Amino acid sequence: MFPDYVFLESEDEKRLSEELEQYRPFLTALGENNTLVPVCREEEEFLRGLCDESYHSRMSKGYIRDGNTYVTEGPLQGKERQIRRIDRHKRLAKLELPGRLHNVDVGLEIYNKV
Repeated sequence: MFPDYVFLESEDEKRLSEELEQYRPFLTALGENNTLVPVCREEEEFLRGLCDESYHSRMSKGYIRDGNTYVTEGPLQGKERQIRRIDRHKRLAKLELPGRLHNVDVGLEIYNKV
């Protein structure tokens, strides 16, 4: 979902930053002043809702009726309002995420359009 991004989970932000110091020469996408960028609670909850316990996002399935998208199964069920664009050929939905994170592509197979 996020090419070139790595999400790290830690209860101790300071220690995490210290441990990552040895990798600074390889890190290019950091926040202001070359620091880690924390994910806010709203962003984290949204992302966790898209993924299973192994942090993978499953393919969602749905249909389009009268221009409205209905997701019948998968992690996008109930999140239809966040869908901004659907690429039926690539089977992707572009979602608008809450907070600072940018849009993200999530798997969506449209099996019927009425």
